[in-house]
Amino acid sequence: MKLKRLPIGKSDFKDIIKNDIYYIDKSLLIKEIIESGDSILITRPRRFGKTLNMSMMKYFFSNEEDNKHLFKNLKIWQEKEIIEKYLNKYPVIYITFKDAKADNIKLLKDIIIEAIAKVYILNEKIMEKLYEPEKEVYNKIMYKKAEEAEYINSLKNMSEYLYRYYGQKVILLIDEYDTPIQQSYLNGYYKEFINFMGNMLGCALKDNEYLEKGVLTGITRVAKESIFTGVNNLDVSTVLGDLFKDKFGLTWEEVEETLKYYGLEYEKEKVIEWYNGYNFGGLKIYNPYSIINLARNKGKIEYYWINTSGNELIKRLIKQSTAEVKTKIEELIEGKTIESSIDENLVYGDLDKSTEESIWTLFLFTGYLTWVEHTGEEGEPRYSLRITNKETLQFFKKTVVDIIKESKIHYESILMELIHENYEEFKIAFKKIVERTISYFDVSGEEPERFYHGLILGMIVGLSKKYIVKSNREAGYGRADVILIPKEKKEPGIIFEFKKHYIKEGDLKSSAELGIKQIEEKGYEEEIKSYGIEKVIKVAIAFDKKNVEIIVK
Repeated sequence: MKLKRLPIGKSDFKDIIKNDIYYIDKSLLIKEIIESGDSILITRPRRFGKTLNMSMMKYFFSNEEDNKHLFKNLKIWQEKEIIEKYLNKYPVIYITFKDAKADNIKLLKDIIIEAIAKVYILNEKIMEKLYEPEKEVYNKIMYKKAEEAEYINSLKNMSEYLYRYYGQKVILLIDEYDTPIQQSYLNGYYKEFINFMGNMLGCALKDNEYLEKGVLTGITRVAKESIFTGVNNLDVSTVLGDLFKDKFGLTWEEVEETLKYYGLEYEKEKVIEWYNGYNFGGLKIYNPYSIINLARNKGKIEYYWINTSGNELIKRLIKQSTAEVKTKIEELIEGKTIESSIDENLVYGDLDKSTEESIWTLFLFTGYLTWVEHTGEEGEPRYSLRITNKETLQFFKKTVVDIIKESKIHYESILMELIHENYEEFKIAFKKIVERTISYFDVSGEEPERFYHGLILGMIVGLSKKYIVKSNREAGYGRADVILIPKEKKEPGIIFEFKKHYIKEGDLKSSAELGIKQIEEKGYEEEIKSYGIEKVIKVAIAFDKKNVEIIVK
């Protein structure tokens, strides 16, 4: 039997069905959409099938052509009442902003204007039902010469024109609505851009009497930008809720079916470890992009999803985050869970303030973290979170390493200076990395030791094959900040202790000496020696904001 081709790089539903490309049937999403509110927002991580599902809905609802043949073998075909009432019965406005990426506001607006102009060109025949002033504006939009206010009203006006032409309300489908919003944030013109985007989308959705249903997809629900304020009957589907929970990404049954079809059933355990872990409304979901590429590469386990684009914002947030966030990221890398409130209405403006809630919310909605359980009281949006799976774990590890590399000092070589007993070189290199990566705010909070703690752990990532890393674990009679236990007994063990400087202790060197004294008096080295390690290097790092004193013994 000749196997079907996989839909690698394909998101056009008609192309997939027409060419008999492998397709996992998500057509009952159409039924759920019909039964939901007038305006629907669906947020899921990138490459989880949003564009393909929107394309499916376009071909289902659009009255431009007869598409019965595309749906006859799918689950939705059994819903006879829906087929009779909705299949190819509506004018559809379909617009995608997935390619709306630019480093300046003019270019980004031009890309959006181009997308709107295409919608107008595709529907040029409806001009025969327009009045002369309307035709004038219509032409200006087609030729991309309209005023900004005319673009802001363009989608709402198009729905009115289509209604006038067909005598039927309109289905509005907007794919990846938040891509340009995220781009504006990344490139520093968010405040200037958000009014344009918010007004255009808000105008199309609010009090639009010509709209049968509006469906938007994206990664986040953008809040406080007046896009959804006042939108009637808005249904929101996020990774936290039940709505459409099995329609984006793959269930285990769908994964099993795919593995069996391509003769890869033997890979089940690895697939679970690497690509499972997403929790959509309490349902375990697998990453479809990784599963499809796994099948394409005959079962080869790789970092498929994390090696695609779309990580810029996450990397920036890790780099700019507070010491508290950095330390929690290290806890996540160690396999622990953290707790946080999750605000489904993400405020991009709060990301500049390193608001923890906003950062963890973004990590969750983008798929880098998953929620384990709801830990808050009834109605309180508090959840326990962990790294999603082995694939996303690698992203976090690599990102921490990349942040250190960006400081132009190789992360591993610094610790190797310590291991090779080049103590002065270690001190110089460590002080340089502090100067290049630290900010005043990193070390001015209630627990400034957390910044240095996170910095050391970040440097250690690359040595995880050679050392057992213990962080804030019981050791001797107290708690050592960081302990490195070598897997080869001939290598030295290392203990790190961080001390914030207080004036009453004397100078900065005195605080570092107190750190060494604490290591020795509390017997921190006993745990290392219990592994049969003879040599132990003791490192005390005392600090006062950016000033650092290091004693190695």
